[in-house]
Amino acid sequence: MKRSILLFLGALVGCGGAAPHRLDYGRVDSSAMGSEMTYSVYTPPGFTPDEQLPLVVFLHGGGDDPSSFDSAHIGQALDAAIVRGEVPRAVIVLPQGDLGFWANWYDGSRRYEDWVLDELVPLVARTHNTRACPEGCHVMGVSMGGAGTLRFALNRPEMWASVTMISAPILSTEQMVAFVQNPLFVPIIPTDRIWGPVSDLDRIRHDDPYLRWTSDADLGGTRLMLAWGDDDRGAIQETSAAFSRHLRERGIEHERLVYHGNHSWVSWTPVIQEALRRQL
Repeated sequence: MKRSILLFLGALVGCGGAAPHRLDYGRVDSSAMGSEMTYSVYTPPGFTPDEQLPLVVFLHGGGDDPSSFDSAHIGQALDAAIVRGEVPRAVIVLPQGDLGFWANWYDGSRRYEDWVLDELVPLVARTHNTRACPEGCHVMGVSMGGAGTLRFALNRPEMWASVTMISAPILSTEQMVAFVQNPLFVPIIPTDRIWGPVSDLDRIRHDDPYLRWTSDADLGGTRLMLAWGDDDRGAIQETSAAFSRHLRERGIEHERLVYHGNHSWVSWTPVIQEALRRQL
């Protein structure tokens, strides 16, 4: 476990390079965040709002931002796959998440979950005329964004037709306590402000998927997919495989994809396409 926790932070960071813009960018004065927040939207070739497509909320990893699909050329890859008929058409929104773990912080200073789900999703659904939730709404993310996807699924299960976690660190209560207390992370991540004191175990247990998902009925029909690479960060492989075992032992249906690749946008690009195929 100690090895997994030490690798946790390094597993959160994605990567990308400069690329031409393919996405549309916007800004919102967020009351949840108390500041202006940014987002980007991918629409498929030839899109018109008359189509009323599914809406995919895509959460980036630590070190990334709403330009990730541009910097990693994912927009262009999706264009080509959609034109070939290999990927279903969808509107994809990428919110700004900073290194905030997609959480409503314990100290109340940041409310990333509320910003995305209460402010941005209704906005994009309205401007792009997407299908109604839950049947038309999907959430997925990579790395830190995969952990955020899990948080959104636990806290707002009524919103989603599908949930997809790619290269996500998935921690039990014991592992989360060890992470929050690790002195290596405190100078980089304000763990006390985000998650509060470890003495507040009820709060930590509330976000523990091992405790929250113990039978198939707990998902309420939401489709679940876990994906990680055979050359992924050690912590990611360990926690993803362990959680998949937990689900399987309790008869909880889920898709499991161990892809050939590592913890990078290059490896994630075809996985994102496969997730869209399976989940939409």
